[in-house]
Amino acid sequence: MPGLDRLIGPTTVAAARAAVPLYAKASTPVLLVSADYDALGLSSATERTLCVTTAPSRYRTLPVLAYLTWVRKVERTSVVQDQAAPEMAETARGLRETPPSEGTATVHPVASGTDDFGPAVAAALATQPEAVVYAGTSPTRAAACARELATAGFTGPRVTFESVRRPAFLEAAGEAAEGWVFEAPYSEPQSSDSKAAHAFTSAYRDRYGAPPARWAAEAYDAVGLIAASLDAHGGGAGITPGQVAERLFKLSYDGVAKPIRFNQDITHGLRPENTSFLYQVKDGKFRFLGRYDQVS
Repeated sequence: MPGLDRLIGPTTVAAARAAVPLYAKASTPVLLVSADYDALGLSSATERTLCVTTAPSRYRTLPVLAYLTWVRKVERTSVVQDQAAPEMAETARGLRETPPSEGTATVHPVASGTDDFGPAVAAALATQPEAVVYAGTSPTRAAACARELATAGFTGPRVTFESVRRPAFLEAAGEAAEGWVFEAPYSEPQSSDSKAAHAFTSAYRDRYGAPPARWAAEAYDAVGLIAASLDAHGGGAGITPGQVAERLFKLSYDGVAKPIRFNQDITHGLRPENTSFLYQVKDGKFRFLGRYDQVS
């Protein structure tokens, strides 16, 4: 079926908002790989050909909860909520209402108009937490939180989110960055132990002369999902885009990066379990820990 390669993406929220309704009218599947579905303002229930292959941001707490429940089990968690990122308010509230290990969690806000994290960190540590979560999006403001925690001598698990996982965090936090853990919706196949990831990395290096780029494995899996849909229809030339789209949501596909499963209801939503990853700062660099359900 010609043109299938043009169905992977778009890669930005703005482009997806414009493109998805047009593809839907043409009954053509649109596979979102890196654009955040929650930011689109579109519904997969009405945009029937929209196939989301990456966990939406509302599930960003899943790997955090898993890490602090199964890997570094804690029962008391403090959340430093950065009000400069109002979109993270729901994340902070979710952690408070459903804390790791079914324990307790407190939330300590930092006003958007200040970069002084000292009072919030002091209030957080006064609750004697075993772990601290920075609920914000700024690498430099997260670094300020990290420095305050280091100054106070806190060495328990420190966890935050993908938007902080940037060189600016390492540069601004310095030694205080060491040990911080980050959730992320993308993998790093060259650092994975799976046979599929090794094979993909080898093929990618042969083709491009470099290790796989960010989102490369996820994009490859999106292509594989389309191929699986075509195979399910017999691979004939007469297959229509609408048939491909309809079959996608019925598939169970084990990709290089993660398993892809969809809810069998009107939403067609990606089942978010086991679809995100963890990274950690080690020796001043971001190191891939693995899929969050496989980290030990």
